[in-house]
Amino acid sequence: MVEQEKPSTSDAIIAAAFRILARDGFQALTARNVAQEAGTNLALVNYYFGGKKGLLLALYDHLERERYERQAALYADDGEALSAKWRRAVGYYRQDMEDGFVRVHHELQARGYADEELAARGRRRIVSWGDLLTDVCRRYLPDLGVRLPPKQVAFAFSAFWFGMEQLHLIGIEEAQAPYFEMLDAVGDWLEERELTAAS
Repeated sequence: MVEQEKPSTSDAIIAAAFRILARDGFQALTARNVAQEAGTNLALVNYYFGGKKGLLLALYDHLERERYERQAALYADDGEALSAKWRRAVGYYRQDMEDGFVRVHHELQARGYADEELAARGRRRIVSWGDLLTDVCRRYLPDLGVRLPPKQVAFAFSAFWFGMEQLHLIGIEEAQAPYFEMLDAVGDWLEERELTAAS
C-alpha cells in the first residue's frame, strides 16, 4: 500500500483558507481561524504568507492555476466534439459550485474592489480565460457556421457565466432562472450544428 504524501504546511494553510471562505465567507477568514482549521500554529500563517493579504493572493493563484489547467486540458483534446466539451464544462461548474470554488472565487473577486493587488489578479484571470475561450471559438465556431468575431463571443459568454454564478450564489433556483436548462439547450444546439456540418 502506497502512503499518501502529507501536504506541506503552506498547502495545508491554503486548503484551510479555502474551506473557511467556501463555508463561512470572508468575514470568518482570520489568521487565527485559518491556523485552527489547518491544525497549525498561528505564527506559521504569517511565516509562510506574511499575513492575510499574502494568503489571499496565494490562494487566488493556487485556485486559478488548478482550474485553468483543467479547462485548457479539456479544450486541447481535438478528438472530442465541442458539444461534449461543453457538457463536461457544465459538469465542472456543478462540481465547482458544490465544492465551494465558485463562492471562494467571488469572495476573492469582491475583495478586489478595495484592493488593487487582488483586482490585478482578477483582471489577469479575466484576460487569460478570455484568451483561452477566444481560441476555442476561433477553432470550433466557423465549422459550425458561426461567423461572429471569436473574441466577442468569448467575452459575451464569460459575462453571461459570471452573472449566472452570482445568481446561483445568492440562491436563485432553476425554477426562477432556468440557467441549467439553457446550458443543456446550448449543448443540444452545438450537437445539432456538428451533425449538420458532418453531413
